[in-house]
Amino acid sequence: MKKVSILGCGWVGKALADVLAKEHTVNCLSRDMEENEKAKMYDCDVFIIAIPPRDNYLEVLEESVKQLHAKTQVILLSSISFYDGKTLVVQAESLVHSLHNDVVILRLGGLMGYDRIAGKYTAGKVLTSDTRTNYIHRDDVLEIILCVIAKDLRGEAFKVVAPLQSTKKVLFDQNAEQFGFEKTDFLAGDEEGKVLSPKKLCERLGYTFLKEDVLEFWQPALV
Repeated sequence: MKKVSILGCGWVGKALADVLAKEHTVNCLSRDMEENEKAKMYDCDVFIIAIPPRDNYLEVLEESVKQLHAKTQVILLSSISFYDGKTLVVQAESLVHSLHNDVVILRLGGLMGYDRIAGKYTAGKVLTSDTRTNYIHRDDVLEIILCVIAKDLRGEAFKVVAPLQSTKKVLFDQNAEQFGFEKTDFLAGDEEGKVLSPKKLCERLGYTFLKEDVLEFWQPALV
């Protein structure tokens, strides 16, 4: 049993806490660093950063990681927007790495599954172009984190996307029909977009995806 602290208990963090609590002692931290410190939540074996890159993101990361022991396993939930050079994401990875050399960085694709249905939030809208998806199911994110913890992995960075992707039009049209919302229209045809592979992740962790095909993320249908 390990003591695990999760900074940010939103859609991923809360589900992760529920799973980890079956075998470990789990604490959920907020952005209130003073309260976290008072409760000794930085005194942990595993520290998972699961807050989105907004508001005082860099400040919270810096002040939090500085509180950790050198032996603490640190896991940063980052984003594939790193490959687009998104400033805040790149800065965050660099900052955490400078403070803790052994950080494990999981660059997550678009988080999907359950009530997060691709195409639902653009129903009836018009998007500029149809591009390749780079999505990941939440179930796989949780299992991958469990694997990283179990193997006590250190100092790695991974692309975390499902092995089998689609185009937005194909996936959005499928979901619109399945769940009964309006289709999304696109002004331009299929563009390749970023082609990312989880090959390194699978090889390093010996991991087999639970949801490998984005077209099957919501099967069977929600009831």
